[in-house]
Amino acid sequence: MHIRDERYNCSVSEDVMGLIHQFGEMWARTPKNIKNIRAALKKPARAGVYILYDGATPVYIGKGNIPYRLEKATRNKRKNFWDHFSWYVIKDQALMHDVEVLLLRALPPYLHYLNGQSGNFINEPPATDQHPSDQAAEYITRKKVLRPSK
Repeated sequence: MHIRDERYNCSVSEDVMGLIHQFGEMWARTPKNIKNIRAALKKPARAGVYILYDGATPVYIGKGNIPYRLEKATRNKRKNFWDHFSWYVIKDQALMHDVEVLLLRALPPYLHYLNGQSGNFINEPPATDQHPSDQAAEYITRKKVLRPSK
């Protein structure tokens, strides 16, 4: 049984957070949640970024009018690939594109190939590349996970 914590469906006052006006995390994809997302979002701020999940794995990141985009995602080619969603209303709409790109760049590369998404920051500065001698990662050892015997 999944118990929903109130922090996953939040409205925050303007002075608490600098970037996010309102958010909801890991909402189950149900007809009721999709229908009620309009009521959950305070008018007129309904634009922001959203993430579609298959279980706990993000499979798509988008931006725009959140209720409209989620309703559309239940009917398009992605409709059978997600079962949960998170949404974030961005205070400064001028930052919405860059927030989406930041989230996209945090995804593993194979997800970019699967969903065909990529993105560039607005007024993207040149990348700061590392020196070739610094590209080899430090070797780490991982503890073995002991599994209970059957």
